[in-house]
Amino acid sequence: MPGDRELRLLLEQLDPGEAGTFTWLDPRNASLALLPETAAVPVQVLLELRGRSQLGVLVTSREGMSRGAPLSRAVLEQVLARLQALIPGSALHYRSDRDGPVDHTTPVKASRVVL
Repeated sequence: MPGDRELRLLLEQLDPGEAGTFTWLDPRNASLALLPETAAVPVQVLLELRGRSQLGVLVTSREGMSRGAPLSRAVLEQVLARLQALIPGSALHYRSDRDGPVDHTTPVKASRVVL
């Protein structure tokens, strides 16, 4: 199970290169700003190291929810898949946002690391 320092190093591997920016906002919070190729709406992913090897992930954009925000959902799925690859065996726990719950369709393995 990686500690905070190791998680920081792993999170830096999420840097999207030319597709966006990865920035540490402070020692515990990072921002991943993306502009997907087919969209005019930027998507921001906020990452929060919460201690006890837990990581909070929040996706935000100005994309409308009337169609279920497919671009934001796709970015979330890609980030979670990348995190699962970087931290094998990590457990994923969902919570509801103000517009309803996120589907729990992503298969995960049990571990002490929370994405």
